[in-house]
Amino acid sequence: MPRSIRALSLSVALASGLIVTLLSLATYAFVHEEIERQINQRIRIEADVLLAHHRQHGFAALVDLVNTLDHRTGPEDVSYLEGADSRGRGMGYIVTDASGRRRAGSLKASVPPSGWSEFVPFRAADGASAMAQAINTPLSGGGRLVVAADRAIVDQMDLQLLTLFLGAFALILAVGTAAVVGLGRLVGARLSTMEDSAEAIMAGDLSRRMPRNGSGEEFDRLAMILNSMLDRIQALMDNLRQVSCDIAHDLRTPLSRLRGRLEEVERTTAEPLQRERLTLAIREADDLLDLFSSILAISEIEGQSIRSRFQTVDLAEATRDIAEAFRPAFDQAGKSLMLEIAPATILGDRQLIQRCLANLLDNVLVHTPPGTAATIAMEKCDKGIALLIIDNGPGIPDEDRERVFRRFARLDRSRSTSGYGLGLNMVAAIAAAHDAHVQTLPTGAGMTVEIVFPAAKRRA
Repeated sequence: MPRSIRALSLSVALASGLIVTLLSLATYAFVHEEIERQINQRIRIEADVLLAHHRQHGFAALVDLVNTLDHRTGPEDVSYLEGADSRGRGMGYIVTDASGRRRAGSLKASVPPSGWSEFVPFRAADGASAMAQAINTPLSGGGRLVVAADRAIVDQMDLQLLTLFLGAFALILAVGTAAVVGLGRLVGARLSTMEDSAEAIMAGDLSRRMPRNGSGEEFDRLAMILNSMLDRIQALMDNLRQVSCDIAHDLRTPLSRLRGRLEEVERTTAEPLQRERLTLAIREADDLLDLFSSILAISEIEGQSIRSRFQTVDLAEATRDIAEAFRPAFDQAGKSLMLEIAPATILGDRQLIQRCLANLLDNVLVHTPPGTAATIAMEKCDKGIALLIIDNGPGIPDEDRERVFRRFARLDRSRSTSGYGLGLNMVAAIAAAHDAHVQTLPTGAGMTVEIVFPAAKRRA
């Protein structure tokens, strides 16, 4: 079975050509046999007439009649075979007596065997070699009668049919191929636009919809169904996001009050053990407040309302500033941080981009051992500007490369470290808000995160 539009188009074109070929061969065989049958019938009628004349009037009368037929100048009433050849070929005769001597007939050929002969070579009046089909019938009292018909009409019709079929085959194949290829391109173009929309939706832009042209045809109805499904999904996602935001927002207030009361108790408590426990409780409350703040921030970013404040950002400068801010932390942890950047500008929010970089560098600080070397690299690619954060740490398994960007996703070996699995999820949300694509690249060792930003476009 064809697995692509191009293969399907080619298969349909070949099938059409095969059908035309089979029909042509069947038509050719039928017409060819019908012409030969008509020639045989003409020969049989002519022979029967001559034999009847011989029976009624004798051998001499037959000789006179054959000589008369040989010298006629017009087709008279002798069916479509007579005069069909441009060189005047038609019927030919041979009459021999009992001793085998030729007595009449101008057919320049040897006497064929008794009965029917499909191919009898003869020489035409213009000297050209030709082929006839004939019947050799014995005469009462001795002698033979040969009635032959030139096969040139068969060859002519075969050639005309072949020319006609080749022309029809070429025309049908060309028209069929053009129609199928055109259909393939039309379907491919519609599928390509739907594919672009699907990729944008998978990248996080839930506002995108499948394109429609208002024709109401199959693709338009499919796009309408998919858009209804996407509307439903977006509504569910919006409800889920709103519930998450509402819960986070509603819990921040009582949690802030609880933290304040813990601080108040801590200030008034003189017992060291109790103060230590209160300090730990305050830290847990701070972690929960940070968690709710992160959830609210991710929800705001995923809502993509931040795009209204996008401006042209010097990506190299923003990267350099955040790297300088993190360099003391890397030095203190016994790790190195290097830059390999080039001038580049994108359209976006500088603070969010720096927060994205900060989360990635925090990830390196928390999850890699001392001695790890990290590099922030920047390079141009076909789709825009690629920003890479590379480290030679322990890396992650291949099966977790996509999962790490999900909300609350944490690898088993990171369960003992602090955090709630929102750092890389925020990276993915910030990238999606900037129409960027983020992924972890397969490497032999360590981990490489790539963010491809589209190049900045000039505003009109």
